[in-house]
Amino acid sequence: MFGFVSQGLYFVITARTLGAKEFGLFAGAIALVAVLASLVGLGGGNVLVLKAARDPSLLRIQFGTSVVYILATAVPLSLVAIAVGWFSGPDFLAVLLPLVVSEIFTLRLFDLAQQIFQAREELGRTSACGILAGALRLTIAAVYYLIASSPSASQWSFCYAATTIATAGVVVGWAVIRAGKPVFEWASIRSTWRTGVFFSLGTASRTLYMDADKFLLTSYGLYSASGAFSATTKITTMAFAPIQAIVYSLNTRLFRAGHMGARRSWSVIQWPLGFVLLYGILCACVLAFASPLVPIILGTSYSETSGFLGLIAPIIALNGVHYLLGDALMGLGKQAARSLVQFGVACAAILMNLILIPLIGPISAVFSALTCSLVLALAMTIMFFQAYKSDRSPRHLATKVKDGFSSHA
Repeated sequence: MFGFVSQGLYFVITARTLGAKEFGLFAGAIALVAVLASLVGLGGGNVLVLKAARDPSLLRIQFGTSVVYILATAVPLSLVAIAVGWFSGPDFLAVLLPLVVSEIFTLRLFDLAQQIFQAREELGRTSACGILAGALRLTIAAVYYLIASSPSASQWSFCYAATTIATAGVVVGWAVIRAGKPVFEWASIRSTWRTGVFFSLGTASRTLYMDADKFLLTSYGLYSASGAFSATTKITTMAFAPIQAIVYSLNTRLFRAGHMGARRSWSVIQWPLGFVLLYGILCACVLAFASPLVPIILGTSYSETSGFLGLIAPIIALNGVHYLLGDALMGLGKQAARSLVQFGVACAAILMNLILIPLIGPISAVFSALTCSLVLALAMTIMFFQAYKSDRSPRHLATKVKDGFSSHA
């Protein structure tokens, strides 16, 4: 709830302060670094949660491995981001450079600290990290709103980056105090990537189909449209926060339930899935009816957001379904299949936008986002219930008992 309120206030303040054009420039830059940052660490933090949830003694070893992976991958990906920014123009590069430091380096360490608390099932502390980040970012945005005489995306980029770096320092220190210093073990460093790379691919794919359209709109020079569409996705992201919190809090249980098969995983997710569908439908109705209020709240430069929001509202329920069932598949050890589906959808989304933006304009980003979410929701549903059907078959049960892994083990 705090995250919902703080994100909402932060978003309104920054959107009104910058205006659609400057907000779009900032959104395009942060979309680019978000895509690259999702590859940083090669999924080491996700493997930490997976392994430590089943064997807590591995926590510090996986902590050390994750730190090594972050440091090893952040430098080359930062250089890629800078190269893209260089070719995108000086205005874009000025916004991008501070974000390279904050998002590709320090934000990954912040995420790792949260995953340590998650693996220890200290979800109160996980929430506290998010509350701290939201409160500090909101405070800095309010101060910037009051003192900025001529607000710009490049100025706000420095403020945003400084806030992220300060928050990450506090949270990482807290994680070390709670869990202990990282332990560096060569066997873990050598082997973790085999599992982690699929987590990383899944995260990168998700970021691609959620954020790449903003960078593409910016690269076509459609800064105001990028700002309007970024505002749209920000509103849906805030509305999605309760679903995300539920899915996030179920990760550890799903990793354990997955050991016992899809039937046990279904017992964990069936009630949350009902909530996701009901809440998603309700949100879609509210957002569709409230969409004309957006220009009144954010300013007249966001008039396009009203049309975008009314069309994209069903995405909340669709995303909820594929997030929840996708995490259930992850617990069943099907992360590779899930990630490959996500990657295919992400590539299709980029291709759609590259073709459609010049033809029909910014509205193509809405159609692309809805199509991707629908395909993912259907794909995850089919994949999970195929696993569920297989889990119930006598042959499958016999194999599990023969191998000594019955559902009552």
